[in-house]
Amino acid sequence: MYDNSENSRAESKPGKIRLIGKILSAAIKIFAVALIAFLLLRMFTSKPPSSMKKLIFNDNLLSVYNSSEGQTEILTVISSDSFSDDGMFSVYSTYYIPDAGQIQFTVRYNNRVLNYLEQDFPGAKAAEGEIYGFRLRDNFDNEITGYSYTEKERFGYTYRRLIFEGVTLDGINALYVDVYYTGDPDKKTRHSVLIYKNSFVCYPEEHSAPDSPDPNIISSES
Repeated sequence: MYDNSENSRAESKPGKIRLIGKILSAAIKIFAVALIAFLLLRMFTSKPPSSMKKLIFNDNLLSVYNSSEGQTEILTVISSDSFSDDGMFSVYSTYYIPDAGQIQFTVRYNNRVLNYLEQDFPGAKAAEGEIYGFRLRDNFDNEITGYSYTEKERFGYTYRRLIFEGVTLDGINALYVDVYYTGDPDKKTRHSVLIYKNSFVCYPEEHSAPDSPDPNIISSES
C-alpha cells in the first residue's frame, strides 16, 4: 500500500531547504546593508565639520591680509603624523601664515576620553568652562600658551580650531601641540600631537578674506 505520509515528508524536505535558503539569503542582505550603512555613518561622523577646516580670519590676520592687498602667503602644512601616541587626539587642516606669525589648526577628540580624565580628576566631566587647554612647544622646548579658538561639538566629538600668534617655523625641526587638563594646577601634558616637522610639505593656497573678523572667535584663559 502506498504511504501518503512518507510521500508528504519527502516532498516537504526540499520546500524546507528552499525556505531556509531564502531566510539565510535575506539575513545576509540585511547584514550587508547594515554594514554599509554603519561604514558610511562612521565615514560621515569622522570628518570634521566644514567650519573646522576653513581658515579663520581674526583681527591680526585680516589686517595683515588687507595690508598686503591679498598677497599674504598662506601655507597648508601636509602632516604625515596627526594623532597623539594614544590615538585620542588628532589634528586637521593646519595653516601657517608667516607674514602674520600665525598658525591655526583643528584639534578633535572623542568625548569618551573624559572617562579616563575622570579617573585622575574626579568631577572633571562636570567641570564648567574649557576642560582641556592647549599650548605649542617646539623641539627646543620653547612654548606659546596664549591662543584663541572657535568650537564645535558633533556626534560625540569635540572640535577646537586653535589660533596661535607669534609663531615662526624658521630654524625649528618640530612643533607640537600639548594638551592638558585646565583643572590641573601643574598643567601637566596629558596628550601631545606633532603638527609640524621640517620634512613636512608646505604649499601655498589662495583664500578670500571676509569684510570683518570671525565673530565666533573666543580668547583662551591660558
